[in-house]
Amino acid sequence: MDAPESLYRYQALTAHSLASVVNKTIWLAKPSTFNDPFDCAITLDRQRYKQSVIHAISVAMERAKPAGLKPEHLHDVWPGDKEAFEQFRSNLAEMVQNLGVCSFSATSTHLLMWSHYANHHRGFCVEYDCREGTQLRQLAHEVKYEDEVPSLTAADFAPPKNEHAIDILWLTKAKCWKYEEEWRVMTNEGNKVHQAPSQILSVIFGARMPEADRFMLAYALRHESDIEFKEARLKEGQFAIEVVPA
Repeated sequence: MDAPESLYRYQALTAHSLASVVNKTIWLAKPSTFNDPFDCAITLDRQRYKQSVIHAISVAMERAKPAGLKPEHLHDVWPGDKEAFEQFRSNLAEMVQNLGVCSFSATSTHLLMWSHYANHHRGFCVEYDCREGTQLRQLAHEVKYEDEVPSLTAADFAPPKNEHAIDILWLTKAKCWKYEEEWRVMTNEGNKVHQAPSQILSVIFGARMPEADRFMLAYALRHESDIEFKEARLKEGQFAIEVVPA
């Protein structure tokens, strides 16, 4: 689906989150810090290692064109092939774990998101501009939610399929996380601060955010006339959140 016109980041109020809003930065974290141990942990399928080995041998033979080897030898798995497969698998996993990923959500009104990521509704949520023409629109990728772990071989990382395979590594999560409606921005190196890829449209106070924290956040952004302040409210008679002007 197309990216929504706004993307959101739920946050607890800390010195770091306050600084990120004031300085218009985002933190791109390494996957090893994520709360889901399966997140970005997809790699080559060990059950299909022979297919990966055969693909690697095919590529090597095509490049070197060695004399005396017959096509049927491509189906032979030689001593050391499995070790090479495991090394490639390990290198792939290490590469993904060193990426930098920043997560956004397409919704600002999910009860669990406020509970899990915004200090039990005591934090806040930042709305970023994701309309056409913004850098965020270009960089954000939708997370796919699956019932089963995708099965990949080395052949999936050869052109022209390689871009799709790489996306699977960092954009696939278990279906139980679907409620997050997550979109991601990625860089090659994680655990670094980067300039936010678009303007902040609004800051939404959590339904339980203390008045002193609201004042602190509003005061820190007092010179940002383009940022609107909103608040999350519990809908009376419903298990639901609504966002209204503060």
